[in-house]
Amino acid sequence: MNSAPRKEDPRLLIAVAAAIVGLALWHLASHVHVHPHAVLDHLRSLIPIALGALAIATAPATHRIRQTRRTLASRRAVAIVPADGFEPRPETVAAFASSLAAGSRRISAWADRPASAVRVRLTNTADGRMAYLVEVPDRDLSRLRSALRAYRGVEVRDASDVLPDAGRAEEDARGVVRAEMVLARPAFEPLARPPLDPDPLAPFAAALAGARRDQGAEAEVCVDLLPAPGMRAARLRRRMRRKARRARLDREPSFPDLFDRPGSGRTGPLELYDRRALGKGLEAKLREGATLFELQILLRVGAPDRNRAKAVMRDLQAAFATTEDRNHLRVRGLPVPGLSFLGSDLPGRRGRFDRRLDTGLFRASRRNVVTAAEVAGFLKPPTVSCQVEAVLRSGAVLSSPPPLQRFAPGREDLIPVGKVLGEGGERIVGVRTEESFFTYVAGRSRYGKTESAIAMFTHLVRSGHGGLFLDPHGDALERIRPYLTDPEVAGRVVEIDLGPGGPDSQPAWNLFGLGGADPEARVEAIVAAFSAAVGWGEQSTRAINLTTHAASALAAVAEVVPAEIAPTIFQLPTLLTDESWRAAVIPFLPAHARAFWTGRFPLLSPDAVTPVTNLVDRLRTSRSVTALLGMSEGNFSVREAMDEGLIVLACPGSGGPRERLIAGLLAFDLLHAARSRAALDPGRRKKFVAVFDEVQSYDGESLAALLEQSAKFGLRAIFLNQDPERLRPATLHALTTNRSHLLASALNSRASALIARELGGGVDAAALTRLRRFNFVAQVTSGGELSAPFALRGVRVEDALGEGSPGKVDDLAAAIRSSGRMRTAADALAHQETLDARIREALEGLLGGRGSKEVGRGPIRFGGSR
Repeated sequence: MNSAPRKEDPRLLIAVAAAIVGLALWHLASHVHVHPHAVLDHLRSLIPIALGALAIATAPATHRIRQTRRTLASRRAVAIVPADGFEPRPETVAAFASSLAAGSRRISAWADRPASAVRVRLTNTADGRMAYLVEVPDRDLSRLRSALRAYRGVEVRDASDVLPDAGRAEEDARGVVRAEMVLARPAFEPLARPPLDPDPLAPFAAALAGARRDQGAEAEVCVDLLPAPGMRAARLRRRMRRKARRARLDREPSFPDLFDRPGSGRTGPLELYDRRALGKGLEAKLREGATLFELQILLRVGAPDRNRAKAVMRDLQAAFATTEDRNHLRVRGLPVPGLSFLGSDLPGRRGRFDRRLDTGLFRASRRNVVTAAEVAGFLKPPTVSCQVEAVLRSGAVLSSPPPLQRFAPGREDLIPVGKVLGEGGERIVGVRTEESFFTYVAGRSRYGKTESAIAMFTHLVRSGHGGLFLDPHGDALERIRPYLTDPEVAGRVVEIDLGPGGPDSQPAWNLFGLGGADPEARVEAIVAAFSAAVGWGEQSTRAINLTTHAASALAAVAEVVPAEIAPTIFQLPTLLTDESWRAAVIPFLPAHARAFWTGRFPLLSPDAVTPVTNLVDRLRTSRSVTALLGMSEGNFSVREAMDEGLIVLACPGSGGPRERLIAGLLAFDLLHAARSRAALDPGRRKKFVAVFDEVQSYDGESLAALLEQSAKFGLRAIFLNQDPERLRPATLHALTTNRSHLLASALNSRASALIARELGGGVDAAALTRLRRFNFVAQVTSGGELSAPFALRGVRVEDALGEGSPGKVDDLAAAIRSSGRMRTAADALAHQETLDARIREALEGLLGGRGSKEVGRGPIRFGGSR
């Protein structure tokens, strides 16, 4: 039931107005000694005065009623989600309380005071976890945000993100119980001031555990705190001081006091104890610096079973036991022994109770006055000391997101990096394209790494960039294709699909074709790919040296024979095992190479060539790989893709060394092709973005060096892998040193410690191991500086760019087939059947002509390039 009217209550002002009118009528009646007609004249003359007095007296009350309703309608709740390691100090909680109380010192604060309380709301989510919400009038949101800056490691989310089904079910469909908690003793008697460890909110989390909204259970604990500003606080302190003095004078002697000797001049120990305890309580309540709040606590529990609702209500009421000291909280109402309890659940009280709980209206008992220290446990979200698992948390303790711009599909200057949470809900944000060079994304499989990379890559290539998406599994390419169906985009798409069930037709890519590329760079790329695929390291010098000389020899042959019979990677076994074919090649090599083949190579054991030949033979067994690498005249090269802005979707397959070799050939050829653009004018170097999924599969000796050098030549890259420790130390060092952005989802403990150190030590490594799916800890470059680590949710391509055009994927496939780049496996196999002999014949012919005439593409040269 509502309390008695207070001095600022509108009903008091209305009563004053009625009194003024009554006085006017009494004045009239006391002076009536004339004719009745004169009485009527007097009445007529007083009517305007009475109406004016009534209007003046009721104007403040009317204004207050309207203003209160307006403020109640503007109240807004936000969810405060703490991090796993959130651990504020008591001084921080006190500062937060002072910031909340400061906003009540407004000139017109009296007008809507019943609607201005700060509400702390503990409730259950759909999955049975406790959520911590704060509700204030809309005008006070900025003050709340400022106050929350005192807490490091909290996220501010819109309440609808935490409680999307916030509507209350009909009461007749379930059992609902209500209770209001009030101070059991006068306000000058203090509540306990429990420490923050253990967390005072832990009993509430335990009581709410298992109560799931999606199963019809809904529990709410609303702690309304109405700050008492200066004059009102002084008035409340004077009232408590008077009551304390009266209580001291009216105190009856207790039973032990009867045994104290009268007239002894000494005070008994119990009396001394009571005085000291009362003095401490008064000192805490009445000292001028303490922040005072008027308190209203409302509890409501609904469940399909009323007995279940009552059980949860009992647990919630028991959770307030942590506040018990000289004072404690009790349920407001009147118990009828053996029958019932006349409380807030009475039919006559339910409506007013629900109105207060649903709207935020403050109508508390006059005795409910507390200090900030007494309710400190409610003035912060659950901390790390709350050991109950059923608490809504955000993960690692992180800083607020940097001021990233909101992403929109038309923003070519931004790259969609993910979603950040705020009071307005989730929003997709982007990093600036000009500040994005290398991005490293680490985390478990199926935790959102590839999804984020798909969104970034798709937006960039649709904006005009060239690109390569290297996906060993092919699933990502299925997600990308519906967004590349526009005719101007589809014409730039090249597909290399070597996965299971892939087509026989592939682009023709001759690794030794010299269409504008540096042959030495091609040789380095081939050797690096072989080393990464087989795992050659510093101890495998013989195999690396042999592969280098063999690739260099074939590159030299490609310079002198016609393009239609240029050697391919499948001529490596022929060179290493066919002595007569090798003899035809040696005269066309530079002097130092001829010395190797004629002097040192014959001294090698026959097994020395086996690692190389076996790997090439494995390539040859795949029809699709033969179609890709088996044609002499290539119609695709990585350098061409970079210069012309092509979009390359590559699926090399996943599994063994063969698939790793194809992936490595693409990756290292791209990096060397980027470096070969040094001769191009910087203005002509088109930006090219590459996505390398499972980068550890083709991590080789030269990857680190190329990472450090290729950005200046227009290459932008996104590297993905599950465990950073699987990368070579030099490669990981190059990535972390040169990266623009770093995103990490859930990792194992060792990898989490590594990433935590890389982020600057401000992130708890243990929290990284517990990140949920599609949640990242991110550090991005913004405004030329690395941001502090912050929480980021993954973004899907549908979220960033809308729905694609899956119905037009067939049109994209038709455009790829009609591009003229595709060659069938049958054509490549037929070409390879006679290629060795034709090359040998051409070389012997050139040798017979003494290397001076034009044959095929140019004159015979040794050790040079056209």
